Parts: sequence; structure tokens; C-alpha cells
Amino acid sequence: MHIIIDTTTTQDQFAFAGVGQYTKNITLSLLGNYPNTQFSILRFKNKISTLDKDICKYKNVQQVDIGEYQVNGYKNDITYYSQVLPVIKKIKRKDSIYLCPYFWRNFPSNILPTVLFVHDMNLPLFNMYSQQSPIHNLIRKFQYWKTLNKSKQCKFIICNSQTTKNDFLKYYPKYPENNVHVTYLGIDINEKQISTDRLLPHDYKQRGYFIYLGGGINRSKNSIGVIKGYRQFVFKLKQEGVDKKNAPYLVIAGGKFQDTSKPEVAELIKYIKENELQRNVAFTGFYEDKYAYSLLNNSLGFLHLALYEGFGISAAEALRSKTPTILHKNPVYEEIFKNVSVLVDGLNELEVGNAIYDIYKNRQKYQALVQKGYDLSLSFSWDKCAQQTFNIFEKVEI
Repeated sequence: MHIIIDTTTTQDQFAFAGVGQYTKNITLSLLGNYPNTQFSILRFKNKISTLDKDICKYKNVQQVDIGEYQVNGYKNDITYYSQVLPVIKKIKRKDSIYLCPYFWRNFPSNILPTVLFVHDMNLPLFNMYSQQSPIHNLIRKFQYWKTLNKSKQCKFIICNSQTTKNDFLKYYPKYPENNVHVTYLGIDINEKQISTDRLLPHDYKQRGYFIYLGGGINRSKNSIGVIKGYRQFVFKLKQEGVDKKNAPYLVIAGGKFQDTSKPEVAELIKYIKENELQRNVAFTGFYEDKYAYSLLNNSLGFLHLALYEGFGISAAEALRSKTPTILHKNPVYEEIFKNVSVLVDGLNELEVGNAIYDIYKNRQKYQALVQKGYDLSLSFSWDKCAQQTFNIFEKVEI
């Protein structure tokens, strides 16, 4: 068996997002667990990849150059047909199977047995293919469906939750349901304390903080809902006579929130200023993965109010970090994290604020829930995900 994997999302703007983390971890786990299988990974020339640190450990992999780097975007099809497809045709064998971790880069399901990973159906559910303008949204919508419709030719579809599987089948009801498999993702987090002083306000140890980590700037992530809920929490403390300058911080972690040219980021900054929360909301900027555990473990609680998710890696990492977790009652979070988190209506800022307040005031109350969440998080393994994925490869008739 020969497995070809598109690993370009470990090099582009999604390298540290969910899709890039999936591509990195599933690739390394497959390489490590199946040393007798030959793998070819497609990557851009002279472009850093999150695989670079570890890929040299494995002898069963060929790194295949597909030419100069191209950003993931409107020109994906041009890149695919001019740079990627010719290489695929050149290296494919009679026993080749293609693993596509991100469909929008395009994939060769018409010429090669293909296993496609579908992370979510977020964009069609929210009609949010581009936030640049209505015209851009229309163009990207056409490109989205033009590419995803090729999934009907795929041998198997892998989804990261039952919710995603159900949503995929709503749009493709004629696709064989038995060929759509669910593999929960793994967690790649080192349970080791590392100083995060440079990422946090100087007095964070005295005041404490709640954290929003792993969010994004598209509207379905509901980042503004986190800040609105935190504002209600600060208001509740004020009613008790606690000055907001002494209230726990809200820490927003991630480099995406530094780009104030994005309307969604500008909206957050405007809301913070209008509500005089500049000294309460702290942005870490980009942080390396090694800091995630300490940021989460040392927080008073974790918030993630996304209206829709495919799986929820950040939520799972918070559970592994033994952090009380507040999540929006979206279908995936109800499927996976219902019994281990505080589920709220993320669009109801009063409800969110009350949940933050209760965790702040009653830490002891949540110890059993935190332990239960930690135990669940131990079931999320990249090795297990790789094993389930390889079992699917073995079902492919070559």
C-alpha cells in the first residue's frame, strides 16, 4: 500500500488552525505506527512546515516537491491543476491511495482512490464562504461546491464527529452512509508547566484570569460573545463592590486577534473600548503550542462559545489541562462534551456571565466535573485516530 497525503496545510495560513494541526498529527501518527507502509507527502518547495521538526525521524516517507508556495485561497484550482495534479500523476502507483485532509486544496478522486477528511459543514450552514464582501462570498461559494462535489467520487469520507457526518449526509444524501466514518481527533498537549509570564499581564497571579483560546475571527466562532459574557461577569462583581481593576482578566490567546485590519477583530477592539475593558482584556498574541497547557491549567476557566464546530480541539485540550470549561450548546459540544462542561447559550451574555461568576465563586463545586473531563480527554488519541484511519485505507479496493 502506498499512501499519498497533501500536507500543504502544515505550511499555509492554516498551519496552526484545526485543519493544519490535524494534517500534522495524523501524518506523523500514520508514519510512526505503520513503518512498513510507504508514504509520499506533498509539500511546497522552500516553505517551512510544522512537520519539519519530526519528519526526519521516519524512513518510510518521501517528501514530494510540488513547486513554489501558493496561499490557500481563490487560486487553489490553478495551483492544483498546474502544480499538484501533474506531480500526483507522476508518483502514483497501482496500490496508491490519496488522503486529503482539506478538500478546498482540491483532490484527485476522479483518477485515484481518495479518502477525504471533512472537518465541518460550517460555511454552507452559515452561508459564510467569504467575509470580504457579498461578491467574494458568491465566488467562494461557487468554488466551495465545485470542489466539494468531487467528494461523491471518493471511496470513503472521514468526519471528526457524528454531527459532521450527519451534516455531510444532509447535503449528500445519496452518498453511501456506510462509507462515512467518524474518527474523533487526538490531543497533542504536553502536561508540563512552562512560565507564561511574558504572555500575560504582570499581575495575573494576583488577579487570576479566564481564557479564550483556540478561537477564530469568523462570525460562527462568536468571539464577541465571550467578551460580552465576561462584561456581565465584571458587572456582577461590581455589584458586590469589587472594582473592575481587581477583577480577573479575560485573556484572549492567539495571533489571529492581532490583525486589526480584519473587521471582526476591529469589532472586538471597538467593543472593548466602548465598555472600558482595555485594562481587563489581555491579548497574548501568537503563542507556541508548548505554552497551551500552562495557559489553560493556570486559568480560572476556559470559554469557547462557537456556534458550530466540527470537533473542538481547544475544548478537549482545556479538559486535559483540568480547567473548568464553559461551552456554547452547539450540536458537537452537546455530542462530545455534554457531561463534562458547563453548557450555555453563547448568545445570551447574561447566562454566560452567570456561568463565569459561578465558577469564580465556587471552585470546589467543579472539581468532580473537571476530573470527569480529564478522564474523557484521555480517550482522544492521535494514535487511535491513525489506527481508525488506516483501517479505512484497508477497506479501499485498489
